[in-house]
Amino acid sequence: MHPARLLLVFGASVALVSGFIDPNKEIETAIMQNYNRKHRPVKKDSTTVQVKVQLMINHVEEVDEHEQTMKLHGLLWATWYDEYLVWDAAKYNNTRSIAIESWKIWQPSLALYNSARGNGWHLYMHGVPATVSSDGKVLSSGTFTFHVTCLFDFSNYPYDEQNCPIVIADWVYDLSKVNLSDPLLDERSKPMIRLSFDPMSSDPKKHVAGWEIQDSWRNHCYWGPNGCKEGAPAGQTEWFWSLLEFGVKIKRQAPYYGLIVILPTMVTCVLALAAFWIDDHRVAITLTVLNIILQGVFGWDLIQQLPPGNNAMPKIVILYGVNLGLAALSLVVHILIQFFCSVVPEDIELPFQLTTLTARLREIRLFSAKGLSFDPQLLLNGDSEDDTEEEGRPSPQPTTEATLIDMEPVSNVENSVPNNHVSEEVNTVIPQTPSPDPKTSPKTLSHLAQQLYVIRRALFVIYTIVYLIMLPICLF
Repeated sequence: MHPARLLLVFGASVALVSGFIDPNKEIETAIMQNYNRKHRPVKKDSTTVQVKVQLMINHVEEVDEHEQTMKLHGLLWATWYDEYLVWDAAKYNNTRSIAIESWKIWQPSLALYNSARGNGWHLYMHGVPATVSSDGKVLSSGTFTFHVTCLFDFSNYPYDEQNCPIVIADWVYDLSKVNLSDPLLDERSKPMIRLSFDPMSSDPKKHVAGWEIQDSWRNHCYWGPNGCKEGAPAGQTEWFWSLLEFGVKIKRQAPYYGLIVILPTMVTCVLALAAFWIDDHRVAITLTVLNIILQGVFGWDLIQQLPPGNNAMPKIVILYGVNLGLAALSLVVHILIQFFCSVVPEDIELPFQLTTLTARLREIRLFSAKGLSFDPQLLLNGDSEDDTEEEGRPSPQPTTEATLIDMEPVSNVENSVPNNHVSEEVNTVIPQTPSPDPKTSPKTLSHLAQQLYVIRRALFVIYTIVYLIMLPICLF
């Protein structure tokens, strides 16, 4: 091809490419000619720059219960109007928006006020070029990693819900210069939560680090001498700062809580109640000691799972303390009852008031029903229902039966014995008393033992009421 033609084609290509590039560069050159990024983008000093901030949370990396902090990642957007970055789109091939490096233009000096790390105080949006419209609207964005402080409340562990705020404000300009405002305080203004970007999955991801992300919120207030107020200040705006509070609401996920906490607690409660239905005091004491040992093992495992303590005590800890205290009280009561039944004479009675109370309680079937017995004799011989019915009846008095013994005729006796002997009675009466049957004779309790028996049943009723109140409140 002729060199002149090659030169002509090359010139046309350069002109065509420059036709697409020149408008953007011309606009940037024109609007940035006398631009100073250190000055606020207003032509009047009394004008307040309205900045809108939006967050999208992509991941919650860590929830530290000991430090009460949360580490999360996401995207941040900020929009405002720059009065110096405007142009007539008709003069530049109807170009209505261009991209400019973020570090070249003014940006709000946003800071994370509740940052838990010193290097995460300032927020920078220099990673992605800013989009500038012909009317001066600027959209700047960037990624963030926030390590924020929270105030956790573990009183409802493991069903606790925690709120972690993200407090953002301009650390250079007061309210008269910059206002972090948003007229649309609705669902669209609160932080978006997008933990998964899998296009093939329609189920949103909500569980991370053992927590469920439930919701988010956004509040706007004005921080001044009297604290943070939601309404616009009526006094001098130089004394106030515009403050945005974003937040995340999380709930603890403990799917194994029922197996490792609720089930052992229910077992220890049943053992504590069963001790009052065992007639053998030594077996009841052994069962109560076993219950206390089980609660000790359960308590050690529970301590390993509990969050650090704060002002409020978890409900499960309160239930554990009450349950252990009731088991210890049951042990003391059974030891004292065993002492009274073994050492104290049987004819001693309780004071008159307790005697009257136990007598009235024995009229109720619950306080007179038989308990579980581990007596080997009863276990081998069995315990019939007739014994239970005959316990309340007075035992019958032994009767005397007459046995007639036939003697020889009188004539034969007279012939066989001398005449001077007087003949004895023909019929001789021999009294016989039936021997007691160990299988059918009920064991008679002393009056003191009966009173202590009723007291044990009364304690069973009290323990049952306490558990019925405490278990639903503390476990569910």
